[in-house]
Amino acid sequence: MKKVALFGLPFLVLAFFMMTQMPSFKSTSQPALSFAEALAKFETLRRDESSQPLCPEGASRLMHHGQRTDRVFVLLHGLTNCPEQFVPLAKILYAKGANVVIPRARLAGFADRLNNEQGHQTAQDLIDQADVGLDIAAGLGNRVTLIGLSGSAVAAGWIAQNRDGVDDAMLISPFFGMYGVSPSVIDATAMTLSKLPNFYQWWDASKKESLQGPTYAYPRFGTHCMADTIHLSRAVRANLDTLPLRAKRLVFLTTASDRGANNDLTNTISDRFKDREGFKVSTYEFPEALGIPHDMIDPSQPGANTDLSYSKILELVEI
Repeated sequence: MKKVALFGLPFLVLAFFMMTQMPSFKSTSQPALSFAEALAKFETLRRDESSQPLCPEGASRLMHHGQRTDRVFVLLHGLTNCPEQFVPLAKILYAKGANVVIPRARLAGFADRLNNEQGHQTAQDLIDQADVGLDIAAGLGNRVTLIGLSGSAVAAGWIAQNRDGVDDAMLISPFFGMYGVSPSVIDATAMTLSKLPNFYQWWDASKKESLQGPTYAYPRFGTHCMADTIHLSRAVRANLDTLPLRAKRLVFLTTASDRGANNDLTNTISDRFKDREGFKVSTYEFPEALGIPHDMIDPSQPGANTDLSYSKILELVEI
């Protein structure tokens, strides 16, 4: 027994070392200095995407009024979805006079929904997606609002801690952790998965690629992609009490019907932000009885009630 214990000791030490190493991420800020420069940045983005094997819905989008507006929105789609997910909401924001940009995350929106690339999307890719959108938005309007969903909501939270130029950051159904799993367990699981070969999991193993919902979204996710999102969550949580909140306002929007994300952990995070003086933090949770799904943005999702969710989003972002 002593030999077994001694043999296992190095692995315990290694596991402890891995857990104490905080993942490192960076924001690269190159904001557009004018409306014309913002349009040029978007055209460069689209040219780069033209070489990618994207589906028609997969490319980045820009809706603008031909000039700077008072409000500009950057919308970050979910991990296995693509810019099309946010188009219906973007049209509403546009109709209210705002300019809107929906940047595509690297490896998202491919025509082959079963491609083997998406699982290698990283948390840094999500930050880069936000950076690109914010760089463009800087030239499009005066008040910049960043909205992220699920894994991209975690990126929005990290951006709110680490980058200037964001007035409002809204985190919708943020995936800081897994429903029903303690943070310590999910963190350890993410560490383990990131060291193992990447493999794919179906969102619904019984339906696989016949999963109901948007036809442009991926029906499965890679374990490395999911693990890296948790690493980004760790980075946000580790700096709750130390980094100043650079966004002027934070909004957390959750649903009690969510069986994907850990709302208790999200509530703990939002409460920690609220405890710090000088920060404006708002929270709202849809009641369980309404059945609002984790993805409350895409009207193609089963059970979607976007009339209700969009109305609340518009209220919370004050437009």
